[in-house]
Amino acid sequence: MGSLSSRVLRPPGRTRAQPEPGSGAGGSARRPEAGGDAAGHGFCYCPSSRKRKRSSGALCYCHPESETDEEEEEGDEQQRLLNTPRRKKLKSTSKYIYQTLFLNGENSDIKICALGEEWSLHKIYLCQSGYFSSMFSGSWKESSMNIIELEIPDQNIDVEALQVAFGSLYRDDVLIKPSRVIAILAAACMLQLDGLIQQCGETMKETINVKTVCGYYTSAGTYGLDSVKKKCLEWLLNNLMTHQNVELFKELSINVMKLLIGSSNLFVMQVEMDVYTALKKWMFLQLVPSWNGSLKQLLTETDVWFSKRKKDFEGMTFLETEQGKPFVSVFRHLRLQYIISDLASARIIEQDSLIPSGWLSSVYKQQWLAMLRAEQDSEVGLRLASFDSSGKLICSRTTGYQILTLEKDQEQVVMNLDSRLLIFPLYICCNFLYISPEKRTESNHHPENPEN
Repeated sequence: MGSLSSRVLRPPGRTRAQPEPGSGAGGSARRPEAGGDAAGHGFCYCPSSRKRKRSSGALCYCHPESETDEEEEEGDEQQRLLNTPRRKKLKSTSKYIYQTLFLNGENSDIKICALGEEWSLHKIYLCQSGYFSSMFSGSWKESSMNIIELEIPDQNIDVEALQVAFGSLYRDDVLIKPSRVIAILAAACMLQLDGLIQQCGETMKETINVKTVCGYYTSAGTYGLDSVKKKCLEWLLNNLMTHQNVELFKELSINVMKLLIGSSNLFVMQVEMDVYTALKKWMFLQLVPSWNGSLKQLLTETDVWFSKRKKDFEGMTFLETEQGKPFVSVFRHLRLQYIISDLASARIIEQDSLIPSGWLSSVYKQQWLAMLRAEQDSEVGLRLASFDSSGKLICSRTTGYQILTLEKDQEQVVMNLDSRLLIFPLYICCNFLYISPEKRTESNHHPENPEN
């Protein structure tokens, strides 16, 4: 048998010493030449299917129809590319209009003067504003004037805000900085630019924080943005107690604080006494807005300041004085029944002398009567009672008479409660008759003398 040899296909141009034509078995096989051109093409690597992309101009001798198929595929791909639209951003018409007509003032037919500045504008664009639309379409004298002097009654409006407001008429987008949003909103409301007003409202909602919330809340009320006002109030309810801030306390007005303290949605992490402490610090900063210490120093400075003024009260508490009367409506919303239930808190309230004694006396009376009703009931066993702020009984549960036999460290549930139906604090009275094992044993060994 002849010797076996492997066949190696080599790309054109990389040849070793070639055997003479007609060499016997064992010589390397060469791809047959076709018209002398085949040396410039690649080889086919696919015996039965195409898994590699052939080099340009390669011919497949084992599948002569492959070239035709690929040409058809390339034609389809080219056709698809020809029919696929491409989005290329050119210089937009809006930018051209803004630059040429607004900034450069070309072909202006009216001049607007305000706050010492002058704008060369166009009536057709100004009519997008409800303010100018009414001016130009009515019988106002300004409808035929080429120069109009605007009176700006709102102190929040400045030249920069007017620049943004007028510019918004010439473009489809506007950049609003949070630090400028109130001034721009004021200008937009004056000129009746509904789209710009809406954009200002969205900007305000997205940028509410400890530095902006009070200004946004006030401006939302002034310019009728109820959704922004509601959003600010929600932020304050969630963050007033958990993220206390000196500057925030200074900015919060009496009316806003009254809404917050009176709301059942105020988020309080600990106890009602924390609300009293926060109000005390807030009242101090309202009275002494020039104080610039840190939050850690605030409570100490507050206590010192009020303590020094006790001698000037002449037997009155601070809220009864002329200086303290404006804050009465806020402190009225404190739930004092939850504060005096703690001894340490009750002592602080008495020591501060801020809250009128008449407020506390009525609360003490209600709490005392509630405790007596819970303790001196004729029923035996465990009694639980819950009262509202006026002393009205809300919930009353009792276990009745029960005999319990407990081993060491044994626990037994005697009452299950639904916290959703209760109002804290809860008053619990327990009447127990306890008999220890030792006493019960002695009683068995030494029966009572029938003669006694």
